[in-house]
Amino acid sequence: MDGRLFYGKDYRHVINRLWHTQRDLHIVLHAVSQLEAFEQIPIDLGGNPQLLVFKFRLVPFEITQLIRTLNVRHGAENQTSHRTLNLSAQLLEVTSRFEDVSNRLRLEQDHRKQLEDRLCRNQRLESVGRFADAMAHFFNNYLTVIQGHLEVAQMTQDGSGSSVLPTATLKELVLATQRAAGVTSQFVSFNRREYLQPSPLHLGQIIDGQAAMLQKAIGEQIAFEISHNPELPCVMADQAALEQILFNLLLHARESMPTGGRLTIQTRQMYIPDEAAARQMHAEAKPGDHIAMTISDTGKGLTPAELAGLFDSAKLSSSPEGGADIALILVQGLVRMQGGWIEARSVLEVGTEFSIYLPVATGTAPANATPEKKLLMTNAEEESSTILIVDDEDSVRQVMEYVLTSQGHKVLTAADANEAWAIWREKAAVIKLALIDVKLPGGVSGFDLEKALAAEDPTLPVIFTCGYSPTSLPNAKELKAGENFLPKPFGMVELLNIVGKALLQPARL
Repeated sequence: MDGRLFYGKDYRHVINRLWHTQRDLHIVLHAVSQLEAFEQIPIDLGGNPQLLVFKFRLVPFEITQLIRTLNVRHGAENQTSHRTLNLSAQLLEVTSRFEDVSNRLRLEQDHRKQLEDRLCRNQRLESVGRFADAMAHFFNNYLTVIQGHLEVAQMTQDGSGSSVLPTATLKELVLATQRAAGVTSQFVSFNRREYLQPSPLHLGQIIDGQAAMLQKAIGEQIAFEISHNPELPCVMADQAALEQILFNLLLHARESMPTGGRLTIQTRQMYIPDEAAARQMHAEAKPGDHIAMTISDTGKGLTPAELAGLFDSAKLSSSPEGGADIALILVQGLVRMQGGWIEARSVLEVGTEFSIYLPVATGTAPANATPEKKLLMTNAEEESSTILIVDDEDSVRQVMEYVLTSQGHKVLTAADANEAWAIWREKAAVIKLALIDVKLPGGVSGFDLEKALAAEDPTLPVIFTCGYSPTSLPNAKELKAGENFLPKPFGMVELLNIVGKALLQPARL
């Protein structure tokens, strides 16, 4: 561009418009000596490297050489730009691949961590299960002793009319012992994923029947209110499981109200019309008629983190914040196994509310859900026999011996299989029945001892006892409660009935 064309005009505006149209345009401005302050032209135009300014007019030869030089420079710049673009594209592709590999590695690490957490959780639950079995064995032995002595005290009182404890107190103690045995049994059943056997039950009757014991369990400082409709239909549930659910939830409420408060149990009927309504209500909800049992307290409440982790078994051994309660996990499992679900709501410093939803039963509940146990009528003189008792717990042997001898039987006792075998070798001719605990010390089980006795006398009836869950025993399929199996804890009536049946039945071949 000849600078003389811009004499008296604004060259800056024209050149900036050209660059606005094409940014990489090279502009050569020559013959600018006549323009005022021509030295300021590059500075006024921003020092753009695309601009060349010459004071004097260029001749055609100079212009040709300049054009050739600029073309070569432009081509080199284009090649460099293309090379840079290619390198950037390759770098972007490598970066994308690296991100994909990194994401896959992160997903694999997360998956491996989840598997490790699940394994640790299963190992913890397995340890809890083994501990539960062991504790059930000890508890059932002790409950057998307590229940046996209480029932003996009841019979003594019925015969003489005098006792240290009133009749009502003895009955309440026996009932509490039986309920404690039910709790132990349900905990072991839940641990081994054994399915319960639901039947039609009146939920209101079960709540009323538990009220006195529950009031004593939570303490006098807590006001206990029950509000339910007696006309509600039956629920399909297991009675022992319902009693355990009530007991665990009320104990949880008691812990949240250390200085006292109010605890309320309410029941109501509800209907879920379809799957959509069920999904909207709860992930585990099902359409149909249900009975809702709500247990609410006025305790300290739960934080959102505690409420979120309330039923999470992975947080059993974590910090108190957000930690789970094994009793509540047990409650959730028992509710699920009966076709229901549980919801928890809580407001800090206001209270907590648990709602249990159970399906309505299609049948009707029996008139008496817990019939009174009666002793079978037998002739003591004709039935008196020598009985061998083998149990490693001294107190269990003593209470069984006391009960059986009180009915005229002669009892021989042994603490393990070796001692029992020595007694058998000496008294085999007079022993008519053997009561053997399955779990015996010394490496010889009750089943092993029974096989040895059967080899000596195939006609000898044998009754097995055990405080463990039957499913943990190797010969569980051969055990039939009331016939050849007496699960602990048992009372005097159960003991005398099964012994009487065994002595009366024809000798086995």
